[in-house]
Amino acid sequence: MDRSEPAASETRKRGENESRERDELDRRVLVLVRSGKDRGLARIAGDKVGARLDFVDDIPELARSMASGVGAALLAGELLHDGLIELRRVLEQQEEWSELPLIVLFRKDAPASVLDTLEEFEQNARVKLVLLHRPVPPLALASAMRSALKSRARQYEVRDLLWRLNEDVRLRDQYLATLGHELRNPLSSIGYVSEIFSLAGDALTTDQARWGAEVIARQFRHLSRLLDQLLDVARIQRGKIRLEPAPVDMRAIARRAAESFEMLAKQRDFVLSVPVRPVLVRADPLRLTQMVENLLDNAYKYTEEGGRIRVRVTVGDEEACVTVIDDGRGIDASSVPHVFEPFFQAPEGGGAGSRGLGLGLAMVENLARLHGGRVLARSAGLGRGAEFELRLPVERAEWDEREETTGSEQGAGTDRALGLLVIEDDADGADALAELLRSLGHEASVAYDGTSGLRALDEREFDLVIIDLGLPDIDGKEVAYRIRDRLGARSPMLVALTGQPDSKDDDVFDEFLLKPIGLEQVEQLCARSA
Repeated sequence: MDRSEPAASETRKRGENESRERDELDRRVLVLVRSGKDRGLARIAGDKVGARLDFVDDIPELARSMASGVGAALLAGELLHDGLIELRRVLEQQEEWSELPLIVLFRKDAPASVLDTLEEFEQNARVKLVLLHRPVPPLALASAMRSALKSRARQYEVRDLLWRLNEDVRLRDQYLATLGHELRNPLSSIGYVSEIFSLAGDALTTDQARWGAEVIARQFRHLSRLLDQLLDVARIQRGKIRLEPAPVDMRAIARRAAESFEMLAKQRDFVLSVPVRPVLVRADPLRLTQMVENLLDNAYKYTEEGGRIRVRVTVGDEEACVTVIDDGRGIDASSVPHVFEPFFQAPEGGGAGSRGLGLGLAMVENLARLHGGRVLARSAGLGRGAEFELRLPVERAEWDEREETTGSEQGAGTDRALGLLVIEDDADGADALAELLRSLGHEASVAYDGTSGLRALDEREFDLVIIDLGLPDIDGKEVAYRIRDRLGARSPMLVALTGQPDSKDDDVFDEFLLKPIGLEQVEQLCARSA
């Protein structure tokens, strides 16, 4: 049984009921009049505008009824004087966004004291006052009532906007606190390794060096995943993400995603089950891999060492499915409908460590929707594990069963040493990337601004130039255009390096890389530029 769908349905129904109740209260008009003629007039006007009339007997009852929500109030002027102090007190207790529309019927021959009281009340009380003198035509009262309800509706819109803004601020603060926590962990690990290497100096052992490299690589992947999630969520929300769908075998995607967690899998009882024949869907391979990896990351995060994780790939008549099942911490029933909301964090349970930013599952839900699919969550409760299903429409195209090209094959090394230039204003980043290129057997030079980079190109030829877009003197794109203008067909391969995922310019650059870049990407670049 799918536990997420009934819970979500129940939440939607509850929200719809609350919305209907709010609408009824927003159109409620409290009426305090004495004569039968005024009551009849109020009913006629209320029917014309579709208002819900609630008749009250005195000012104290009027004040009490206002507390539960009201669109406007109508009362006879001669009844206002005795309860004015009580009414003013209640009006002063309104929320900051609220100014209750109040329609007052008064006689032409009303004493001056009554008119003075109404004028003073209008000037000083938090109220939108409309004065109508008798006899009042039904149409005039209906018009005043309609205007009062419209005014109140706008006030409620301001109220809802303020609530959303406050909620956004709360989520922002929660997100910043979580982000700080998530960044401190990997940075602490990297910092410790740096201190160990520094203290050891020439006495650093091979085992220490290998261990430190593994820690740094692991934390680098963790930080890269955090950045990718942040950028991808922002791009999806702005409609900036671009899919490149193609027929994809879900079995291969599941295998590739599982390989990303090879070390964690050795610490748990992990099993991947796939059918013999291809399971085809039409999807962006990179994004589909990202979806499955996020589901696996969630399972590993909440399943202790020695726990059980199962991944199954299945196919039906209309949908193909990747199911990730674990026997870990599980999900409380009240949290299941919210697990795909951005930044959502379930209540802290025992033994919880790093829980991430609350973006991984939101990414899965958004990407599944963009692919025409869906993702479902189930859990029998805390301590009883969880199950997630990623479902995508089956692809009907015929499948050419061919060997997939692996990343290592794509990134096969070149037989000759290449001349490479890194133009990057971040000195540490530029020097580190150049050193990585040298460790692969290439000749690498560094320029820390666009002017120096162009000067280096005047002095010698390069096979590959990596250019940061945010250079301090000349924009990286402008540097690339000048290189093309100067060298024409002799231009080296130009690769843009940036932290901004939406600033691509394919007309001038051969490739576009998002920081940080890994060894595999560097090897592939070198192979293509050879």
